[in-house]
Amino acid sequence: MNNNNFEMMNHSHSQKVLIRSKADGISLFIYDKRQDDDKAISFIYQRHTQVEAMDDYRLRLYKVDSFLQKTIEPGAVQGTAVGLKTKENNFPSTPSSADASGIYWRGLGAYGYRQTACMIHPLSKNLHLTIGMQMLQERKNLCVEQALSAMEDWISDSSDYILENSINILRSKCITESPLHHLEDIAQGISPREQQVVFEIVQGKSNKQIAKTLSLSNFTIENHLRRIYQKFGVKSRTELIAAVNNGGSRLFLHS
Repeated sequence: MNNNNFEMMNHSHSQKVLIRSKADGISLFIYDKRQDDDKAISFIYQRHTQVEAMDDYRLRLYKVDSFLQKTIEPGAVQGTAVGLKTKENNFPSTPSSADASGIYWRGLGAYGYRQTACMIHPLSKNLHLTIGMQMLQERKNLCVEQALSAMEDWISDSSDYILENSINILRSKCITESPLHHLEDIAQGISPREQQVVFEIVQGKSNKQIAKTLSLSNFTIENHLRRIYQKFGVKSRTELIAAVNNGGSRLFLHS
């Protein structure tokens, strides 16, 4: 699935969740428990959520989100969890600095929100995929139960995409071929056995070690090495290793 398809998938799922939950705004983000700054929250997608509220949450309010913070507590339940929070009508407008819930609602209340809900799903020990929903003051309550199946579908498809995309990125960074894979293109006429010897030399092994690894005599390894030097146009082990590491750019090919 490419990025455009992922965007379309998020749009489709979020629409279903919005309709069923009757939320005013919705977002999808990753919470990284290893971080303790503005990198802890990474928003992936949002619909109708105020950008200023998202920035405020990413910068500070996530730290006082009691439900989110439960995921980092020792012995926290490992699995998908759902939470709902409502601002009390008689909530003080200036809570103390030590009152996490007060700071949370004073922050979101400034944007007109009075109720929030979330579904948190662990992608790994430290990474949690989260759906966040918000309800404005003048609206009725969030219908979380009616939206559960739609939220689960969204979490499932998003998790699959994130995993597959991560694997593709890792694959692109992995060495898919040995640096010796094209030795036959670099040194004309090099035999499979000579390629094995070159591989062992690049690993830093001595003639004696190579002989033991390949079950050959020292004399045979020395003969192979002489022919390898000729085919690579080098005069020493050091020059051979440098030539291989440089992809053959400094080699003189001999017929």
